[in-house]
Amino acid sequence: MIIPTLETPPLILRPWTLEDTDTLFLILQEPDILKYFPPTAFTLEKTRNYIKHQLSHWQARGYGHWAVVTQEDGQVVGWNGLEYLPELDEVEVAYLLSQRVRGHGFATQVASAAIRFGFDISGLKEIIGLVHPENVPSIRVLEKCGLVFTDRLFLWGLEMCRYRIESRRPDK
Repeated sequence: MIIPTLETPPLILRPWTLEDTDTLFLILQEPDILKYFPPTAFTLEKTRNYIKHQLSHWQARGYGHWAVVTQEDGQVVGWNGLEYLPELDEVEVAYLLSQRVRGHGFATQVASAAIRFGFDISGLKEIIGLVHPENVPSIRVLEKCGLVFTDRLFLWGLEMCRYRIESRRPDK
């Protein structure tokens, strides 16, 4: 499968390459970047494995995470996309952006693009978002993208709020 590239000016969502490992690793070392994620430490090897996993996820599912890069300088500033969660048998929209690009509405922009891709290209019927209850900015992103709170659950050692959006496209 050829992984598509999407443009959401001033950002580009493009396929990962292993050459992105060092840059992503540095982003994952930013203070509090993983504050609301399951407890984990990203080594270079774990970062490389994340990229490999996403590339294989695209091949297996027809969707996955993109590298988010700026059009201005082509630098990786985070990830965004869709991932099948076997634990829930659901597809999640996920995003993580470097602190240097936060506060500009980019998370909403890229999450919306991933959701549109999931519904319009991948034919998904629904997409969820999982967010820690104290992560108010991420909750706002999900709500701006049209996801609605459905319930709370305990997953990966964390309490999470589950949000959901259903495709508005009629079945063919």
